[in-house]
Amino acid sequence: MQRLWKLLTSYVDVAVAFVLAVAILGLDIAGAASSKVVQSATMATLAVVSLVLLRDRARSDTRGDEVQQSIKALQKQMDVRVISGHECNRVLTEARRETDRWVFRGATGAYIRAVTLPECVSRAKPRRRRLEFRLEILDPMNPDLCHQFVRLHQRLATGPDSPEQSWTVEETRRELFATILAACWHQHHYELLDIDVRLSSAYSLLRYELSSSCLIFTQRGPEFPALVINSGTPSYLVWDSELHVSFQQAKRLPLQSVKGMQLSGVPSPDEIRDLFQALGIELPAGYTDDDLVQVRELALNSADPYA
Repeated sequence: MQRLWKLLTSYVDVAVAFVLAVAILGLDIAGAASSKVVQSATMATLAVVSLVLLRDRARSDTRGDEVQQSIKALQKQMDVRVISGHECNRVLTEARRETDRWVFRGATGAYIRAVTLPECVSRAKPRRRRLEFRLEILDPMNPDLCHQFVRLHQRLATGPDSPEQSWTVEETRRELFATILAACWHQHHYELLDIDVRLSSAYSLLRYELSSSCLIFTQRGPEFPALVINSGTPSYLVWDSELHVSFQQAKRLPLQSVKGMQLSGVPSPDEIRDLFQALGIELPAGYTDDDLVQVRELALNSADPYA
């Protein structure tokens, strides 16, 4: 009985529209009402029908929102999910939004330097929020390692016109110097940034980006799919530990010891030389001031490489 009553009350507007339509039809056929009365009743019926349609549209929109919320809830419960390379930019943006930590393990750190680090710092500054960064990149003082890294990607390139074919060892080393300079510069200009950079003696095809909300495995460029592991899942905890172990084995740069060094908003070539000397990094012997200006531009003014 209650179910029947609920059904009737849910569709009372439909019943009213039906009764009005039948009554108008009957009156019109019997000739018991004037044309003016029939027209007025018809308009009233159309008004009721419009209300019914609006109500059903609203219910449909609500159901759509509920479906989307259910999908998001299921995605959060999934241990590992695969996303397209183009969707990766959106996931990375969401991961950066409120995170207070970022762990990176990869090659040159071009995307970290151009997007992740400056954006996370700019979000943290207004609220004076502490920010923790851990970066594991290739060792720029190991030219053989950089050569092997370049050759690997050139052999994996999809064609003779692929960007990888123009890579050089010197360019790779310059990118690495720029990432180190960017880390020092942001440390110098934001007191609550706790950043640690380690130099690895091994390279990988994968890049690991771990925030407080998820871990993202990416490859070079948006044409490759990516894996996402949400925080709080067993897989996330395992990989968090794995990245920590790898980080501990890599060579540590003494960033804390250079925190008090002069590093202006636009560092001069002399400031950059003094910085790398204090870090124990030997720059190539042929580096001129122009080379250091290029490193500075890469460090502080790089565009999003995948925009």
